[in-house]
This record gives sequence, C-alpha cells and structure tokens, in this order.
Amino acid sequence: MKLPGTATQPENIHIAMGKLDIRPGMTFLDLGCGSGAVSLAAARFTDEIYGIDRREEAIRASKDLVQKGTFHNGEASELISQLPKIERCFVGGTNGIQTFFPVLMENTTHNCVIVVNLARIKIASKVVDLMKEFNIFEELLQINISKGYELAGDMALKPINPIFMVVGRHR
Repeated sequence: MKLPGTATQPENIHIAMGKLDIRPGMTFLDLGCGSGAVSLAAARFTDEIYGIDRREEAIRASKDLVQKGTFHNGEASELISQLPKIERCFVGGTNGIQTFFPVLMENTTHNCVIVVNLARIKIASKVVDLMKEFNIFEELLQINISKGYELAGDMALKPINPIFMVVGRHR
C-alpha cells in the first residue's frame, strides 16, 4: 500500500535497528508507523510493539504487516501516556513533534534510545534542539545511499532519498 509521505528505505531501517539495539522483552514504539516496515523489523527482536499514526490507512497497513503488536490511530501526544514505559522508540513522523516529544520523554525508561528519521534539515535542527533540551542528544547523521543500475553496458549509481537521523539516549 502506498501511503502519503516518504517510506523508510530498507537500508535506513537496518541502520535505525542498529542504533536502537532492541533486545527481547523491550517495549518498542513506532511513532508515525506508516506501512509498518519499521515495526516489522523491530518485531524480530521483541514482542512488545506499539505503533501510532494519524492515518487510519497506516494503522490498517501496519496491522496487516505486523502480526504482533498494538497500533493506535490518533494524536501521539494523547496516546503515548496510555502505553507502558517505552524503552526504544523510532520516530518516522515528526508532525507535531514539539507537542508529543515532551509527553514521550515523560513515558520513557532510563536508558531509552530514540531514533528520529527526517528528510528536512530545519526539522532535523529542531529535533536536535529538543533532544538537547531534554539532555538526551547523542548524534546527528546524514545518510546517503545509492543503488546500482545498468547504464550503457556499465554500472552507475542512483541516489535514493537521503535522510537525517537524530539519535538520543534518555540517561
């Protein structure tokens, strides 16, 4: 199912999973869960999967793809506090982050890791500032991935959506 917005590329999901370091039994939250691809990757490590998205079609897609987990349609700022304490969090949807981020911080455990994927530099800068405000900022990455394709009997590289990844750890 094609949803509005940019789907998280598989290569970026692998990088995010490495940064998140999800362990069995950890509570994972996928904010802006979209198609469910990130939740599906997290489900390889834990059964405690939660997803939130504003779009009902995204919730349906996530439920169809991820056989375990609980997915909620609505505003993150209203739903986060109803979940168990979060140990790992992936943020793929940043609309309203200035409202939901403080609520998220209130509902995380000590040592919670948060990974935020973004396409826009101004929003990446805002996320860095938010993480610094809560004293959790660890790193800002720019990830550029290119894929090979045939061109005139040779191989060339075509870039796919470059992203920014902001990583924080609640200490």
